[in-house]
Amino acid sequence: MAKFNSLFQPLEVRRCTIPNRIVMTPMGTNFAENTGEMSFLHIDYYEQRAQGGAGLIIVENACVDYPAGSNGTTQLRLDLDSYIPRMFKLTETIHKHDTKIAVQLNHAGASAVAERINMQPVSASNLPNKKGGATPRPLTVEEINSIVESYAKAAKRAQIAGFDAVEIHCGHSYLISQFLSPLTNNRTDEFGGSYENRARFAAMILKAVREAVGPFFPILIRISADEFLPGGNTLEDTLKLLEYFQEEADIIDVSCGLVDSIQYQIDANYLKDGWRTYLATAVKEKFNKPVITVGNIRDPKVANEIIESNQADFIGLGRQFVADPQWPLKVKEGRLDEIRKCISCNIGCSGHRIGLNRPIRCTINPSVNEGEAYKNQKVKKPCNVVVIGGGTAGLEAACTAAEVGCMTFLIEKEDHLGGLSVEISKGLTDTLVTC
Repeated sequence: MAKFNSLFQPLEVRRCTIPNRIVMTPMGTNFAENTGEMSFLHIDYYEQRAQGGAGLIIVENACVDYPAGSNGTTQLRLDLDSYIPRMFKLTETIHKHDTKIAVQLNHAGASAVAERINMQPVSASNLPNKKGGATPRPLTVEEINSIVESYAKAAKRAQIAGFDAVEIHCGHSYLISQFLSPLTNNRTDEFGGSYENRARFAAMILKAVREAVGPFFPILIRISADEFLPGGNTLEDTLKLLEYFQEEADIIDVSCGLVDSIQYQIDANYLKDGWRTYLATAVKEKFNKPVITVGNIRDPKVANEIIESNQADFIGLGRQFVADPQWPLKVKEGRLDEIRKCISCNIGCSGHRIGLNRPIRCTINPSVNEGEAYKNQKVKKPCNVVVIGGGTAGLEAACTAAEVGCMTFLIEKEDHLGGLSVEISKGLTDTLVTC
């Protein structure tokens, strides 16, 4: 049986011991209440991932400045003290499972939708953050200072609510990213032009957050290390920008891409496991700080090799945790054949949330929220179930029926199970052989 010891070594960061190297990265869900409150359904969702063995969970981005900084109709908020109690319930629940928990703090900037926030979006400049996007209004220096203070206050609320750390989102076309990127920042004052000036807003936020939470509370930053757009920041540019704002960061969460290069930000299925790791390695080597690498990481062997070879310090899983909340536990116990691997289809997770403004779902995990709770709902009298067709849907129906105590009969006319999935896999094999 393969061993993955490197994945399950603890790491201490500012007196916070993270029990293993597997991080659930922040990913929007649309599970929050429309008031911005953490819902109990939401808490259950994160608890499943803690039960599954995540070392650190980074909760999806919470708005620090409502409504201008809002990123969705059901986005979490931390701009008021009234959001602390439900967040405290979340952290208490997660800590029962020996998992550490952080929350990502964010201001949407030009990514905010005018029809949702009922005002013109704000940004570094009047440049849209995507092709065809709305024209934002440039922030004044006074407004910039106010937003800096909003980040600091939100970080303090997170600390009071029991979070073990906070993450400041500096990438993915949100407000801080809009200041960092030459594609969205044409300012001529102290916040535009040079690397130092474009990094000034981020540096001010990190300094204010550190002052708010004190010296022993970990701060993470998430960056788009390469924007993968003509005229945008390259890895070399980002390494220079980081010189001006990484000082107070304890862990650097290394992502990439902007809205107009979203196939790299939310990985397309043709990108191989761990393809972004070179970005994290470059950041780690320059700044000698723990880094999280992300990017289609589904294979435990790839994940373990990344840690073992010191290319990164943490493995970030986003959609993989949606597909299978128990990925870490299954890896640790050697149950690799039971892992439900993400297929990077981006339909239920990204398509539902971004394209349709719905709560997330998953093509290969029908129980994103419920988990295995259905197993506790046993039938109370004899029940026979006949399932016609042994394709993937039929197999799932038959298994579920059997798990709750039904006498189950599966009927399939072919000499094998799997239905179209078998035909598809044959096609893929033929294609690979041909190539």
